Amino acid sequence: MKSRLLSQINLTRPRLLSFFSMTSLMLSLTFFCQIGQAQHAQLSLADVLIGLRSKKVSLDERNRLLSDAVKVRGITFSLTPEIETELAGTGASVGLVDAIRQKTGNIKISAVTKPVAAPAPVVLPAPTMDFTFYRKRGDENVSKGEHDLALENYSKAIELNPKDAATYLNRGRAYSNKKSYDLAILDYDKWIELSPKESMAYFNRGDIHEKRGNAQQAMSDYQKAVELDAANESAKGGLKRLQDAQAKIEQAKIEQEKIEQAKILAKQKEAEAALAAQTPKVTEKPGLLKSVELGSLVAQAVKMVMPVYPLVAKQSKATGQVMVQIMLDEKGNVTDAKAASGPSILRGASEEAARRSKFKPAFVANEAVKATGFIVYNFTGN
Repeated sequence: MKSRLLSQINLTRPRLLSFFSMTSLMLSLTFFCQIGQAQHAQLSLADVLIGLRSKKVSLDERNRLLSDAVKVRGITFSLTPEIETELAGTGASVGLVDAIRQKTGNIKISAVTKPVAAPAPVVLPAPTMDFTFYRKRGDENVSKGEHDLALENYSKAIELNPKDAATYLNRGRAYSNKKSYDLAILDYDKWIELSPKESMAYFNRGDIHEKRGNAQQAMSDYQKAVELDAANESAKGGLKRLQDAQAKIEQAKIEQEKIEQAKILAKQKEAEAALAAQTPKVTEKPGLLKSVELGSLVAQAVKMVMPVYPLVAKQSKATGQVMVQIMLDEKGNVTDAKAASGPSILRGASEEAARRSKFKPAFVANEAVKATGFIVYNFTGN
C-alpha cells in the first residue's frame, strides 16, 4: 500500500511542477498585459520605470516588451539627460532608450473619453550627475569620433574630481586627436603628476613631443617609460627609432666637417704653393750662411696656435686668407712675425698666433741655423 502511494506521488510531481511553472508565467505576463490594454493610451515615465522594476520576467524580456509598447503607443514625456540617466540606472537597454528618443519629438496627449482618477505622483530620485557620469559619456563621445563633446564632458568630470588621473589621460588623447598638442601635453603632465610611476604616461607624452619634432624631449620620455616598464615595447621602439635618427644626424655632421676641413687644407696648400713659387730663394755666399728659407712652415710646426677670430671681424663677417712671414732662431722659436697679405682686420690675430707657435730647428750640414718661412691662416667665418 505504501509503495503504491509513493508511485502515485512520483507520477503526480511532474504535473505539479508543470502547473506551478505555467502559473508563474501567467503571473509574469499579467503586468505587461495591463500595459497592452487601451492600445491608444500613451506610456508615462512612471509606467516605464515600474515596468523595468518588475521582477515577473527577465530584464531582457521587460526591455523588449516595453520597447514594443513605446513604439506602438508613444509616450507622454520628453527624454532629457536626467531622465536618460534614471532609465539607465533602472536597467533600460539601448534599444528601449532609442525607442523613447524616437518618440520624444512626436508627443501627443491622448484624448480622454471619460474622467479618470489622477495617478499618484511618482517621486523620482534625483539623477546622479557625478564625475563618473561625465567621464563615461566622454568615453562614448570618443568612440563615436565626437571629440569636441568628449572634451566638454571630460572637463566637467575633472571639475568634479580633479584628482582622477585617468580623466586627464582620456582628455589628453582627445586633444591629441584634434592635434591640440600643447593642451594634450598639459594633461599628460598632470597625469604624470598624479601617477608618476605610470609607464604609459611618459610614452604618451613622448609620442606628442616626437610629433612636434622635439626629439630630445621625446627620447627622455621614452627612456623613462622603459625604465618604469621594461616590457613597454612601444616606448622601446620609439626610443630606438629616435636614437638611430640622431646617430645618422651626428654622422652626417662629422662627414660634413671632414669635407669642409679638407677644402680648407686644400686651399691653404694652394696658397702656400702659389706663394712659394713667387718667393725667391735666398742665395748665401759660402761661409756666410746665416739663415735658410723653408717656405711653408706647416710641416715644421711643433705647436701650431690658431688665431682667435676678432669679435669686430666676426660681427662684420670678415673672411679671407692671411699670409704671415715668420723668422725663426736656431732653436725654432719665432723671433718675428709679420702679415704680408690678407684683410687688415684679420692680420693682428694672425701675427699673434704665429708668435705663439713653435717650430723645429732648421739644419744645414748638421748645424742649426736661423730660418724664414710663412704660414697661411684661412678665416671662413664659422
